Amino acid sequence: MNAPVKSFLILLFISFLYSCKPNMMISHGSSFGRCQGFCNKELQLFAKKTRFKTWENSDAKITNSLEVANMGTDFNKIISQLDLTNFKKLKSTYGCPDCADGGAEWIAVKTRRSTKRVTFEYGNPPGELKALNEQLRAIQQHYDKSK
Repeated sequence: MNAPVKSFLILLFISFLYSCKPNMMISHGSSFGRCQGFCNKELQLFAKKTRFKTWENSDAKITNSLEVANMGTDFNKIISQLDLTNFKKLKSTYGCPDCADGGAEWIAVKTRRSTKRVTFEYGNPPGELKALNEQLRAIQQHYDKSK
């Protein structure tokens, strides 16, 4: 393959990667089935904004939401550490999430073509997700004013 064709293919691949980013969403959440109050939380990271919401387990279904336009600072921090190929290979469930109200956590990645969600026992992510989970939790705690 000659150099101009190689260069073109590399540029095409790079532009494909960057064109996918604006359409991606990375989310992290937690829930406790038998908890009272705002026990359910979800952080959603997009290329240009961050959403955070909490909601109750009550019949009233009261929800608090916050949306911040942040030009992707949180998103870029996480996307730089995410190996999407390996993430897609993970099982959908690890352990016994929310058994005996121990809580559940999840990390999900939504692209234009698919969504992959990995759910695990609260505080016990699979080894491949420990660092990523810690970063997502730190971002979530920054926005969580319900404590």
